[in-house]
Amino acid sequence: MSSVCVVVPSWAYWKDPLKLQPLWELYYATFMEDRVPGVSVEMFDLRAAAASGETPDVADIPEHDVYFYWVMKSADALEVYDLVRRLRAKYPKSLHFAGGNHVDRCTDEASEVFDVSLVGTAEELIVRAFEDLAAGRLQSVYRSAERFHFSEYGHARREFLPAARIVNDQHFSQYGGFAGTGVYFSRGCSFGCRFCVYNNPSKFEYRTPEQITAEIEYLKRTYGVEGVNLRDEVCVPVSPKTGLPYLEAIGKGGVAWRGQTVTIASEELVKAAAESGCRELALGLENVESDDVLRIINKPSKSVAANRAFIELLKKYGIRVKVCLIFGLPGETSAVVDRTIRFLEEVEPDYVAVSGFDPVPGSPIYENAEAYGIQWIDTDLSKHAHLVYRFGDDEDVGLPFAYAEHTPWGPGRRRHEIVADIRTIQGYLRDRGMTY
Repeated sequence: MSSVCVVVPSWAYWKDPLKLQPLWELYYATFMEDRVPGVSVEMFDLRAAAASGETPDVADIPEHDVYFYWVMKSADALEVYDLVRRLRAKYPKSLHFAGGNHVDRCTDEASEVFDVSLVGTAEELIVRAFEDLAAGRLQSVYRSAERFHFSEYGHARREFLPAARIVNDQHFSQYGGFAGTGVYFSRGCSFGCRFCVYNNPSKFEYRTPEQITAEIEYLKRTYGVEGVNLRDEVCVPVSPKTGLPYLEAIGKGGVAWRGQTVTIASEELVKAAAESGCRELALGLENVESDDVLRIINKPSKSVAANRAFIELLKKYGIRVKVCLIFGLPGETSAVVDRTIRFLEEVEPDYVAVSGFDPVPGSPIYENAEAYGIQWIDTDLSKHAHLVYRFGDDEDVGLPFAYAEHTPWGPGRRRHEIVADIRTIQGYLRDRGMTY
């Protein structure tokens, strides 16, 4: 019997590290326990210390044969690297396995830290790695052929963590604060937004309608959940053939739900979303200043007018709208604040979230920074938390980079100018009660 410890990093960059659930850690913990013979799995969660302002202490982590990390954000990497170093010193016989977006994009760096780097969707890789470990032929890097579809395995069990870290009243705080939790009903993304790294696999893999309804029923029965926050990259599928059964399955679960999506779904799908219990959709519009910026970053909808029309469509069916904006994108001009306020006053969304741009490691913009007018990117991985600095004036606004004096789209904007714009918009939104 081999013991595995799935370690959740502190997520110290979040305002409330315990609000969201470590869904991928829970998913792979469940998978290993079910599919790897002779393995027992536990989870060690470092977020509680961060939430209380304390420094997580690895002295509290017991010895295990294998430690497993899912490094979704590059901002977690330095903490995890240091954790591996300290655990090696304490338990020199233990091994360290890791996967996730950071490992996918920075494999060479990761392979210098971890005994095993799992590149891509990891189910088949985990099985192979443990088989090779038992046979004495363990490799340092395993790469997925993407043969394993997300629907081939069931939902994550949440019993690896206390119930208080699975369900809370924060997911739906603006709707009365009923019991909610996070879910993934799909993974991957077919779109290629140039600032993003969350399109691995590079196509959408959806759970079956039966699996969706079963997971909701499990959460209701086990945790008394009344609402689910879909953490999918796009929670309303753009294809009616896929989307209608998917939304009908959520509706059968009988819960309220919210999530994020793109602005290209049909009216038929929007209507189905509303009928299935959708309370709110977050729209990654990113920029409402000009179509040029949307084309530069390769958004699925490359038109401000189309985005405006989609917001009106959501309102028609009673779905609240959260607009998500990124300031500091390539092609942005000094007119962005005035044009953003004008857009918001025209469309009147319910909520708005504002972030500073981050050319996150591994993204197309990061990999070809000069072509986007960027002359410097901060090498401190802890600065690359990908669009999370959005809650208030007491936080870092992100922007771990600098533009050149001249860019392909005109004069490069200075960081202090972009910061001032973010502060202005945050104040505007806060005064109008449009943030949460």
